[in-house]
Amino acid sequence: MADSTALQDLDHALGSGYLIVREMPQPAGFHAYAARSKADGSNVEIKTVSIGEIGGRVPVSDADLAARRIQHPNLVPIVRAGSEGDTFFWISPDIDSRTLRTRLSRGGRIEVRDSLTVLRDVSAGLTHAHLHGVVHGGLSPDSILISGGSALVADLGIAEIFTALRRSNSSRYATPTAGESLRYVSPEQTKGGKADTRSDAYSWGVIAYELLAGRHPFAGRSTPQQMIAAHTDEEPPPLSAVPAEVPAGITKLIMRCLSKDPSKRPETARQIRDVMTKEMLQPDPAPPAGSGQKAVIALMILAVVAIGVIAWLGM
Repeated sequence: MADSTALQDLDHALGSGYLIVREMPQPAGFHAYAARSKADGSNVEIKTVSIGEIGGRVPVSDADLAARRIQHPNLVPIVRAGSEGDTFFWISPDIDSRTLRTRLSRGGRIEVRDSLTVLRDVSAGLTHAHLHGVVHGGLSPDSILISGGSALVADLGIAEIFTALRRSNSSRYATPTAGESLRYVSPEQTKGGKADTRSDAYSWGVIAYELLAGRHPFAGRSTPQQMIAAHTDEEPPPLSAVPAEVPAGITKLIMRCLSKDPSKRPETARQIRDVMTKEMLQPDPAPPAGSGQKAVIALMILAVVAIGVIAWLGM
């Protein structure tokens, strides 16, 4: 249901520039609206969060937000962010896409090649962000968009908002919706620590595990408290059930990203991207020695048999 306060605040802040078209589905904590620019008719998506939900103040300055507006083919840029009344909002271009969450909710394993492409694209977008000193801090299937065979990372540059929302919701972790965002946070973030590039690596690892194994690394944890304990204390099961075509180097990378100790994870997404690129470019294993010769012999035998059958039928 639309937040009437947020709509009033948005109308006051943006009414002269944007027309709100409809409310969009969004996880707990945020509201999202499809809107249209009155200036050029372009479509945008506006997301909002109550300032009361993030501790009563905006934890990031306008200058910081402006400095984080970076461009990359695998990133959805935030074109404007700000606050009005009790509402913090950010605006991004509306892209013809669906979230990775939507795809996962359909059930069934995603094709390995498609999964690897998504993971590589996400690492490429995060690499560009990390090189510019920008951390996501809230990476999840909800912030990954699939469009035209490529993946794009959305909601980048508001890490403090994700952190503040988790802290504010700490007293309500008993509710499933409040705990949903905990499925992809790093151990240090569950303890209130500041997100950094290695936190993004952990979140990427959880998503990668879920895509390739067909299940969350801590599947079966039914309460937020159990999920927190799993992130901080439990080792995920080895990635032994992944399809054979997943390169061993990638499974090793994923388990490294899921390390409880941040110092054992990739320092930035660039290391993830480099491994993904290298492993995905590896050619398929060569057939066993002599297999080509054996195939030729087999074909010759089949040909001889076929000739014999034809001759017998013609008798």
